[in-house]
Amino acid sequence: MQMKETPISAPPKQPKPLGQRIFLGPDKLLRPIWRVVLFIFLAGVALTATTQGLDALLLIFPALRLETLHFGSNFRYLLTNSVLLLVTAFFIRVFDRRSFRTLGLWFYAGWGKEAAMGIFCSGALIAATVGGIVASGGAYYRGLAGDFVDFVFSGSGTAIFVLLAAAAEEIAFRGYAFQRLVDSIGKLGAVLAVSALFGVAHIQNPSSTPLSTANTALAGVLLAVAYLKTRGLWLPLGLHWAWNFFLGPVFGLPVSGFTRVFQPYLLKAQVGGPAWLTGAAYGPEGSIILTGACIAAIVWLARTKSVFASPAMAEVLR
Repeated sequence: MQMKETPISAPPKQPKPLGQRIFLGPDKLLRPIWRVVLFIFLAGVALTATTQGLDALLLIFPALRLETLHFGSNFRYLLTNSVLLLVTAFFIRVFDRRSFRTLGLWFYAGWGKEAAMGIFCSGALIAATVGGIVASGGAYYRGLAGDFVDFVFSGSGTAIFVLLAAAAEEIAFRGYAFQRLVDSIGKLGAVLAVSALFGVAHIQNPSSTPLSTANTALAGVLLAVAYLKTRGLWLPLGLHWAWNFFLGPVFGLPVSGFTRVFQPYLLKAQVGGPAWLTGAAYGPEGSIILTGACIAAIVWLARTKSVFASPAMAEVLR
C-alpha cells in the first residue's frame, strides 16, 4: 500500500517589527515623510551653526559687512545656499541613494529656456499688476528715479542679491523637503502645505496684511506648480527672481515690505491709493490686483501643454 507524503508547509512569515514598519518603506529606506522631518531638523541646525559662525567671523573681518553692491548680503546668502545644497546632497545620496541631479538644479538641456520663460512670465505678471494699479489710480510714475548708468552699475549687485535670495527660498521651499513631501502625501497635499508655510513665513515682514499673506501663499502655489511641471528648479527660480527684481529695482515699489535692500530703483513711483488696491507699504504683493493676476497665472501654468519636464530631467528621475 503506497503512502501519501504530507507536504511540509512553510513556516509562517514573521511580521516586521513595528518600528521598521513605521519608519522604513518597502524599499527598506527611511520613509519620505521622516526624511522631510530629519532634513528640516538637520538643515536648521546647520544654518544656525553657519549664522553663528558668520557672526563671529564678522567680528574679526568687519569688511565682510560692506554693502557696496550688496557685498555683505550676497556673501551671507552664498553661504546659506552652499549649506542648504550640501545638506541636500547628503540626504539625496545617503537616504534616497540617487543622484544629486534629481533635485533639478543642474545644467541639463533646456535649463536656460526654463529660466528665461520664468523671467518673461513673471515680468509680464508683475507688469500687468503694476499696470492695473496705475490704471485704477493707485499709483503713477514720474520718470526715472536717478541716473540710468548708476542704476546699471549698482543694480548689478542688487540683481545678484535678488538671485541669491530667491535661490535660498527655492531650495528651502521647493527643494528636497517639498519633493519628498510630494512622494509622501501627494502633489496637492504638498503644494497646499508648503505654500501655506511660505505665506506664514512672510507674516513677520514689515507692513504685512492678511491679503499680503494670502497672496504670498498663492505665489508659493505658482512656484510649486512651476516645479511640478518641469521637475526642475530653473523655472521657479526664474519666476521668483523676476518677481522681486521687477517689483523693486525696476518699478520702484516695496517687495514684501522691504525697500532699501532693493534699491537703486529705475523708475520713480508715487503711490497713493487704498491699501487693498496698492498694497501700501508692503507693495503690490498686498494688492487685490495681484491676487487675480496670480490666480490666472496658476491656472494657465497648470493647464498649458507647452511647459513640461525636459527629457534630461525625466531620464534622471526614472
